Amino acid sequence: MQPLPRSKPLLIVCCLALMAGCATTTAHDIRQMGQRGDMDGLMKAWEKAEGDSIRIAVIDAFAENAEDPRGRALIIRQATSGASRSVRLEAVRALGRHQGVEVVEALILALADSYPSVREAARSFLSQKGSAAYQPLLTAAVSNPNNLVRSCAVRLLTTAALAQAAVRPQVAELLEGCARRDDAPKVREVAVNGLGKLGVSAARKLLVELKRTDADAGVRMAAERAISKLGQPTKELKVIVAVLPLKNDTGQKDPEISRLGTQIADYVTARLSASRLCQVVDRAKIKQALAEMKKIGILLYDGDAPNAPELGRFKMANQFVYGAIQRQGLVYTIVLNRMDVSTLKLIPGAAATATGYRADLEQLKVKVTDRFVANFQ
Repeated sequence: MQPLPRSKPLLIVCCLALMAGCATTTAHDIRQMGQRGDMDGLMKAWEKAEGDSIRIAVIDAFAENAEDPRGRALIIRQATSGASRSVRLEAVRALGRHQGVEVVEALILALADSYPSVREAARSFLSQKGSAAYQPLLTAAVSNPNNLVRSCAVRLLTTAALAQAAVRPQVAELLEGCARRDDAPKVREVAVNGLGKLGVSAARKLLVELKRTDADAGVRMAAERAISKLGQPTKELKVIVAVLPLKNDTGQKDPEISRLGTQIADYVTARLSASRLCQVVDRAKIKQALAEMKKIGILLYDGDAPNAPELGRFKMANQFVYGAIQRQGLVYTIVLNRMDVSTLKLIPGAAATATGYRADLEQLKVKVTDRFVANFQ
């Protein structure tokens, strides 16, 4: 028997390699399977797939055959647990062509994806699901453990409420709850923004409280913006005033001047109470708040103004009366101001001053208070 020429084994190997190459499923093959409705072939291609390009092609082919339950289940799984960003992103896009509660729930879960592109795709397709997404989003906004999901759910619900007046009351109630109770600052901030966009005037008191007391600066600033969108408060809102001890701004550590600052605050409190121009916070409550602040090392004044965010945590008042005792040479000046807590701005025309010598301080106390009460509006 004659041995094979050396070229023939090489030819056989090449033929085998070519046959193996021809057996490889391509993205084009998968598209044709999808067009033929070959669901079994697509499932086999998925099981044998070794690269994302094939997996993405299979997902896209299944999306074209939305009625197939196996493909639908595969897409839902891959939208939330796909091995790569590309696969998850394609699965989320494919869910845009499907309907049903399980589809909405998968899109909501995708809002927690570590990649912004996947989260944004999920948000976009959820916004297109209309009323089908409404109840699942309400649930997610309050109970989902991931703050990314909760914050996006709040945004989507705010947009829905802007477009549909019928759902505004329920969404407004949800936003108030999230703004008050959610432990994630970003969720509270988004909820506060939503209250401003919807013009929920009933939330004014809450927004003022958050502007004064929330631990997060972003939430406090959002509350300020939301308040400005609500317009001016109605005159029926009761003015509740807390009169703070005056700051010793004489440059001297003089215990008599410090005592005078407290005495003036007591005197102003009494005069305002007697005038019935406003409701005045009891001095005992203020002293208790100041004692708590001192205990944790927080100063009453931040520069020339009261430390409003810290004082606001005690939810005492919507206005502060504060001031200082100043000295220039032998001349003393007592200054009284009034601040709106919701805006941290001075009340126009409310300030009063009185100037004299140290021997006149008792008279100055009466004079500046008379002027301050006369200016009270």
